[in-house]
Amino acid sequence: MHSQNMHPKNPCAFLNQPDGIASLMPQARRLIELRGILSAALPLSLARWCSIANYKQGKVVIFAASSSVAAKLKLMGPTLVEQLSERGVEVTGLEVRVQPLDHERQVFEKSSKMSAAAAAKLAGLCEQLPDSKLKIALERIARRHCK
Repeated sequence: MHSQNMHPKNPCAFLNQPDGIASLMPQARRLIELRGILSAALPLSLARWCSIANYKQGKVVIFAASSSVAAKLKLMGPTLVEQLSERGVEVTGLEVRVQPLDHERQVFEKSSKMSAAAAAKLAGLCEQLPDSKLKIALERIARRHCK
């Protein structure tokens, strides 16, 4: 026996019902658009650690993966508002909230690089230093970047 209260078997029919997901689609599209604008407005190193969380009545809410990312976003707030406005988004406020990502994704990549010439100079400096923990640490750094 089938109840008449069951949803239709056709998923599209369900999605298009007035109480279905169809009413959420304009907001979902808007959030996707705002995420694209945010991503284009930020350096890649920062954009990967934040996301548009909500947009309602002109207020944009951004989730940041850490407090340091949130601080940078707050500093960039006026620029972000300007860029959103230039793209036709009405912005009356910008809120940044810290929302840590999954533990796996929260590992930040090290981006420090040292040229081979700098590593060679560091190795030369190590030869002049007396034996110490500092010398050992600097030798390790020089070896790592000579590769």
